Amino acid sequence: MTFIRYKMSGKKEYAYEVNAYWDSEKKKPRQKTTYLGVVIDKKKKIFEKKRPRVIPEKFILDFGDSYLLNNFLEQSGFVRLLRSVFAEHTSFLIALISYRLCYGSAMYFAQTWIEGSYAKLIYKENLSSQRISDFLKIIGNENILRKFFNIYLKDKIENTKGIILDTTSLPNQIHMPLTAWGRSGEEIDKQIKFLLVVDKTNSAPLFFRLLPGNIVDVSVLSNTIAEMEKLGLKDLYTYLDAGFFSESNIKELYEKKINFLTRLPASRLIYKELIQTEIKNLEAIPNGVRYGKRIMFIKQKKINLFGEEIYAHIVLDPKRKAREINNYLLEIMDEKDENKEAEYMFTKKGVMILISSFQISKEEVVPAYYIRQTVEKLFGFSKDDLNLLPLRGHSEAAVRGFIFLQFLSLIAFMQLKNKIGRKATVEEVLLTMRNLKCKVYENEILINELTKKQKLIAEHLNIIMPKKMGI
Repeated sequence: MTFIRYKMSGKKEYAYEVNAYWDSEKKKPRQKTTYLGVVIDKKKKIFEKKRPRVIPEKFILDFGDSYLLNNFLEQSGFVRLLRSVFAEHTSFLIALISYRLCYGSAMYFAQTWIEGSYAKLIYKENLSSQRISDFLKIIGNENILRKFFNIYLKDKIENTKGIILDTTSLPNQIHMPLTAWGRSGEEIDKQIKFLLVVDKTNSAPLFFRLLPGNIVDVSVLSNTIAEMEKLGLKDLYTYLDAGFFSESNIKELYEKKINFLTRLPASRLIYKELIQTEIKNLEAIPNGVRYGKRIMFIKQKKINLFGEEIYAHIVLDPKRKAREINNYLLEIMDEKDENKEAEYMFTKKGVMILISSFQISKEEVVPAYYIRQTVEKLFGFSKDDLNLLPLRGHSEAAVRGFIFLQFLSLIAFMQLKNKIGRKATVEEVLLTMRNLKCKVYENEILINELTKKQKLIAEHLNIIMPKKMGI
């Protein structure tokens, strides 16, 4: 049996449909009640049931990468450092750094990126090309750079045990004093030289200089050392590219009592002498050193270089030797005449000679030198879009500001990389987190459920990912 029951509550009357039935299992009568709504016309049985208000979503954004990165930079103290230097410009700067790390495409895509990212709600910045260019001129000011390094290096001085120093070329077509014709590998381009100083221990970028493109590497070491000393970095181990090798540089390093490790250029006479005297019995079991799954052969001896006693490390990589010999033989096998120079070239395949001002064990010498690869990786990260905005027709201040932005992005990149460890790359982590989306409503943000991998990343970085947030 079905009937309608009415109930007064306040000034309104409500109707309920009651369905009475016999429960055969429990052997007793029962009722099922269904709400019909507010009574409008009792005789005609017209009722009104209010429907729940539907709140439409405004848009969906990439959430995980920008949220995680912003919180990480806050926790690491990097944001606090930037605020102490850039004041009211800090939010714009962090937005650009986030773009460089989370997306890393050409600068003129920055506004498109932020419109689809939760970063638009964090920073509330307009990243149009014109605003970026104006901003880069501001941070490219020499006084800003000096203020930053004075604050930044205060915490680095006591903990830095060694530095890696290298340069790379930045080709461009800008008419300014820094741009000059110079050699880059086999090419000759109009370029700027970018010198980067990196902490040996944790790969943190410490310092950079911009130099005219026609400056040779060997000539910049003295001034760089002097500038580093002014900033308070002293008593350092220096790991140098072979491009910095010269008599004056070696003597200056000795004079200033700065320990160094570098590669001996193959063009030097002493390199040829060491090949001729030490290569014969190099591939012998007593000289074998294991590096993970690789074996190298190393001889060490003291030599006299420019009047100073120095350590030479003759290193033979069998895998590299086999590859280089194969390629070399393919080039010369058709030549019928014997060539002593060809015999020498054959002999030195797979060999590099390192020199150091201090004694290093065979087990440490190769890993110590290849720390330099850190700089190469950082250069690769920095040069992705240097032929785009702002290196196209802009002022020297804007170019300096852009390089400074890259340098700051490298600091953030290496902080995150060191925290992540070896289990994943920065790119992998941020791409994984970018797949975590959020839905934005009028007064609230709802975040999608985390995957197992996203949960592990957040836990490892000690960042709590919310389920919902207010606006």
